[in-house]
Amino acid sequence: MADPTSRGLRADKKARTRAEILANAIALFRAEGIRAARFNQIAEASGVSPATLFNYFPNKGALAEAWVRGEIERALSGVNGQAGHPALRPALRAACRELARQAGDDRAVRLEAWREAGRARPGTLGERHPTVRAFSREQGRERVRADVSAEALAELLIDAVESGLISGLRSELPEGDLARAIQGRVDLVLDGARKRNERVAAPAANSPSRSTTNRTR
Repeated sequence: MADPTSRGLRADKKARTRAEILANAIALFRAEGIRAARFNQIAEASGVSPATLFNYFPNKGALAEAWVRGEIERALSGVNGQAGHPALRPALRAACRELARQAGDDRAVRLEAWREAGRARPGTLGERHPTVRAFSREQGRERVRADVSAEALAELLIDAVESGLISGLRSELPEGDLARAIQGRVDLVLDGARKRNERVAAPAANSPSRSTTNRTR
């Protein structure tokens, strides 16, 4: 039987190697651009063989995705600590401000990273994901609608963060406006996630609007 301590040490070493490779790749992306950066350069800077690098990241798209989506994951990681508390929305807004701050002055290469990563995330979030746990706890406290799964709500939220960030980067928004652009989309998801009896019912398709009714009187 394998020693659990040995397994833990190997896992720690793999995590450190992965983090070092990613840090070196990001530095090279920033210096040369993603398309110009070569796999062999990243491997050399990280002190590993190209084959070892391939085992961690099969291509530059995987590296780019680990960079930009990793930042979102870290920004949202503290949200679960606010779950079940009225400050959930401010906690998410703080995460949006942090993402806008991180965008800094390397926006062009971040957009390149998003193009390399693509919009489709691999796999599902899973019930242990901080944002899924946050929505699960809000549902348990009857603050969020329960007719949609916590995982679906979390996916909608992360999609909103990603799309707001990408749109703001394309528009070259300054930091404050970029944060508000992301926050606006997050607020739309949160407003839609409110309990059914707290939401404003949409007008029936065949019923006249209030303004139309008033004009016809």
